[in-house]
Amino acid sequence: MAALHPHQQVYFNALADTKTPGALGERYDLDHNRIAHLQMLEYLLARYPDDTLRVFAESQSRQILPQSDRERITEARNLNSADYYIPYIGPRNVLKETMLHSVEAYGSAIAIIVAPKNATANRAAYDDVKANGTLLARETFDIYIHNGAIHYLRADCKPLATSAAFWVFMHIIPSDPMDLPADGREYGFENRDFLFNEHAAFLDGKCIYKQVLPDYPIARIRTGQNAMASGVNEWLADIDLADRAAAQALYEGIAAGDYGQPVAQSGFDVYLRGNSLAYLKEPCASGDANERFFLHIFPANPTDLPANRREAGFENMDFQFANHGARIDDKCVAERELPDYAIDRIRTGQFVSGEGNLWRVEFPAPQ
Repeated sequence: MAALHPHQQVYFNALADTKTPGALGERYDLDHNRIAHLQMLEYLLARYPDDTLRVFAESQSRQILPQSDRERITEARNLNSADYYIPYIGPRNVLKETMLHSVEAYGSAIAIIVAPKNATANRAAYDDVKANGTLLARETFDIYIHNGAIHYLRADCKPLATSAAFWVFMHIIPSDPMDLPADGREYGFENRDFLFNEHAAFLDGKCIYKQVLPDYPIARIRTGQNAMASGVNEWLADIDLADRAAAQALYEGIAAGDYGQPVAQSGFDVYLRGNSLAYLKEPCASGDANERFFLHIFPANPTDLPANRREAGFENMDFQFANHGARIDDKCVAERELPDYAIDRIRTGQFVSGEGNLWRVEFPAPQ
């Protein structure tokens, strides 16, 4: 018992085979009361000193730790939501998971830490989505679409205590309302809300959550996090999939040279092709396209203006970016179709009501 300290509970008399490695573990419970689980937790805390650890363990060893260490360990409710697993080891227990650490007595493991199989799969899924998915929005989470599913990713993400868990709302709005389940037609969307801490996978300081999309055509996805106390959204992503597809095609056309060189450059690069005016900002930070755009069209012949605009001398086509464009990764692109009359010049930019222009350009329309 003295030689085995601090695992003196694992002792056998001289009649047992204590010489052959693994022999005792094939026949006996070596740590029936899970006393060695404490050492497993201490190992995790030392190996990952800056992480919050979600552990599934069949013991109460966490309660023995100092308060500061207890706060870094979140008890996973099931194996699928765990980053680490400290299993009970019984006779002939076959362990198929990847073992990270073990404590042995007489050459047999009495306690081990394993990474569940799903942790390896989640790491691969995170890397796959990051490399091959299509980024739809960048808010508190990076939201991707990949292989028929929406994925929420975050590079700096740690499990929360149960009391701090939060809901993410996810509303799927179909192109045809009749595709909705009957209980969602009254609201106009299918509700896929979820408790993030219970359903996401946490790994190496990152997290990923996957939501498989329904197989009907989707017009838009609205998702975010609601602060229950105030009722105000902490973040919101309203993703129009049709607008986004059009914006992606527009960007690819500009990148391919279909729109030529910009006719003006300021807050946005402005391109003119035929009857189409395109806007591009790259890189584009969140909020760069929030303020209203002004677009004033001066015709070659003033009589082409609508009657209510002739006194001003230009046609007003001011717009909100969200109605005519989309943010793709770190790019903002938008397009406006121009009137079909001959145009003398165009004035455009962004402004804040009551404060003035953020940027402004004016250029002649090519003849």
